[in-house]
Amino acid sequence: MKIGVNGLRLSGQRLGIGRYIEHLLADWDRSLPEGDRLIVFVREPLDTAALGLSERVEQRVLRSRLQGVWWENLVLTRGARDVDVLFCPSYTIPLRFSRPVVVATHSVNEAVRGTHSWWYHLTYRQRNRLCARRADAVVVPSGSTKAHVEELYGVPSARITIVPEGAPDSFLRVDDPAILAETRRSYLGADVPYILFVGKLSQRRNIPVLIEAFSRVKRSGAPHKLLLFGPNVLGLPIEQLLKRHGVTDSVVQTDGRIARHEDILPVYSAAEIFVHPTAAEGFSLTIVEAMACALPVVTVGQGAVREIVDGAALTIDEPSADRLEEALLRVIRDA
Repeated sequence: MKIGVNGLRLSGQRLGIGRYIEHLLADWDRSLPEGDRLIVFVREPLDTAALGLSERVEQRVLRSRLQGVWWENLVLTRGARDVDVLFCPSYTIPLRFSRPVVVATHSVNEAVRGTHSWWYHLTYRQRNRLCARRADAVVVPSGSTKAHVEELYGVPSARITIVPEGAPDSFLRVDDPAILAETRRSYLGADVPYILFVGKLSQRRNIPVLIEAFSRVKRSGAPHKLLLFGPNVLGLPIEQLLKRHGVTDSVVQTDGRIARHEDILPVYSAAEIFVHPTAAEGFSLTIVEAMACALPVVTVGQGAVREIVDGAALTIDEPSADRLEEALLRVIRDA
């Protein structure tokens, strides 16, 4: 069998879905039966050696000035005509592709009000729904997402398969005190305890509420800082928020660009708490990664997140400043 993979999301900064593709390629490289071929289609050359991939993984570079769904529909459609099945790991498929195609739908967050802008329902939701309905099979990471794909996208249950996501075996806690102290100094300017958030500063993750809750934690006398490790995709007025809540010197936001994803291990390990105040997730690789690094997790116990943590995190019923403050202080004060 010849399996094709849409590797478009391997270009640029690799956030959740980019890491998901990395992990899949590495696992399939080791586990595919002899004689099967794995082909990854990309817009730009990929350093397969850096990903630890063997020569079994063929790379096909389909160069084009087109990007996103235009590249998928006008370039990938032609370039992948010889595969037996095409796996599209990020919500969308080439709609005129004539071979069997499987799509990964990681979340249907628009099912929860307030998680996206109004125009999302007129654009991305319609696109994702159409692709899920057209695909031969849909892979989802949780029972919650499966239910949403059935109910909101109209995909029959028999065409949906739940495949939970996870952290790779390399995700282990870093215990070297010197490395942890240097990590804190590098990001925070001092060897002080910190609370960590990892991910895009998207609307559903309630970063303004987190900053307000953190300011209350600081007023209680906690010595901690807050590290927001991910790109500010919405252009949130971070500096204004910090100034308003009096925590300008206690919060650091970075785009979180690293050479290899394993470079984030000291960032997790040097933190004291991982916080994820999300209103909705189809899954959360960052929660899994934090737990793999033995971090206590504070998050919202709803939907797929409740499935992931399964009683092994401190959960709140809503992402409000009051609830977050209470949970963070409980973890800080309770050894």
